[in-house]
Amino acid sequence: MDPRSRIVYVVMISVLAVIFEQLHSLALLAMICVIPLLAAPIGWVWRRRALVGIIAIVWGTTLSQALFYGEAPRTLAFELGPLTFWREGIEHGLIQSLRMVAVTAAGLSIAATTPLDRLLAGLIRLRVPFSLAFLAVMSLRFLPEVGREVLVVRRARARRGRPAWRRSPRAWLQLELSLLRPIVARAVRRARSISESLDVRGFDADSPRAVHRPLYFRRGEPVALIVGVITTTGLLVARLLYVAYLNELAYFPSLRPLYGFVRQWL
Repeated sequence: MDPRSRIVYVVMISVLAVIFEQLHSLALLAMICVIPLLAAPIGWVWRRRALVGIIAIVWGTTLSQALFYGEAPRTLAFELGPLTFWREGIEHGLIQSLRMVAVTAAGLSIAATTPLDRLLAGLIRLRVPFSLAFLAVMSLRFLPEVGREVLVVRRARARRGRPAWRRSPRAWLQLELSLLRPIVARAVRRARSISESLDVRGFDADSPRAVHRPLYFRRGEPVALIVGVITTTGLLVARLLYVAYLNELAYFPSLRPLYGFVRQWL
């Protein structure tokens, strides 16, 4: 698939994650985004880490919203000692977590399956300023390196002391913050080295440059892309019309079936 199509698909998924508010529609969107990530050639170790991260996002967001949901009405789901879990909070947490899962999985999928030079060329062909495109690609380039450094720092800490879960919450938080210091220091040194290398080589973001391998769409890819853009735009317009109806800004009796569709599915 052409990198321009992948970038546009990620943008469409981001828009749909904002448009959808029903649990079933967001669950379907998250599933569509997670399956390509788990099927990407990233190795079983990183697949397991991605799956654990997805579960952590859903669990953490749902748990926090279930405990601290403050909107009305609230319906008691169950109690666990002094803790009260609200049914509306659980549903709201699931909705928010599925949004994050969908967008995160889509971004990780394109980062794992698209070479960085192709991604840079796609951003440039989509009229993204070269400085912003270069910054985004460089961030993706060193994201795995930062992840490996995090694992190295945590492994080194585990071999030097007792497990973090045996400490008090305050000591555990201080320990987690202290683990960020070497990671941030390495990132700052790496950024400085890259900037000095670019400056020495006379890098100019505004100078014209040629693409070594030109981009091209495969057969049927433009049609699928146009259909996706039109569908996303139509859903966005339908949601805006429904919001205008709820806020008593504009009401069209002929659009009542559309209002019902948005209420039930979006």
